[in-house]
Amino acid sequence: CVQTLGLPEDRIHFCADATLNEMRMAINWITDIGEAFGEEAKVLFYYAGHGVADDSSRSSFLLPVDGSGRDPESGYATDKLYAQLGAMPVGSVVVMLDACFSGAMRNGEMMVESRGVAIRPKEAEPTGNMVIVSATTGDETAAVYAQQGHGLFTYFLLKKLQETNGDCSLGELVEYLQRRVNQESIVANKRPQTPTVIYSEAMIDQWQDIKFK
Repeated sequence: CVQTLGLPEDRIHFCADATLNEMRMAINWITDIGEAFGEEAKVLFYYAGHGVADDSSRSSFLLPVDGSGRDPESGYATDKLYAQLGAMPVGSVVVMLDACFSGAMRNGEMMVESRGVAIRPKEAEPTGNMVIVSATTGDETAAVYAQQGHGLFTYFLLKKLQETNGDCSLGELVEYLQRRVNQESIVANKRPQTPTVIYSEAMIDQWQDIKFK
């Protein structure tokens, strides 16, 4: 963000191994910034980690370090996240998730041993000026790229931004991710992984042109 995109450090909030309360505080910080700067602000929210879905409602949650895969509601509900970020009066909100919500871990095993079938979480409903780019489609697993020390999605995300020095549109980035992540997952993991993009109605004709610099 600093070296490639040229963002000032005081506009970046990094939270490693976050607890649920730390997630809440970080997201509240983002919304405070959005309220203060309004339409001149462009928000980028990036999350890498575990996700989990509720068996009955198929609602999805980001899983904090103090959460449990057996109790989805110990996580941060993505519905709440999208509603909070989508309500900001900003120029655009891009949410990037290197996580899956099927209950599977990056190695393909199930997070909860008693759960034998992966869950297909319900589709996100972005609001406001929001675009959501996810590492997977449906009940796929967001796999690790072991030799590179990243998730597949994150590795190719960083690669594209660095190769272009951040001078690429969101449409170009998504096209690249969908092609390269799936190619490498088929070769390395013997299973597909296709990143998806979902956008609010307000961004139908705009999302592809969003720039990072």
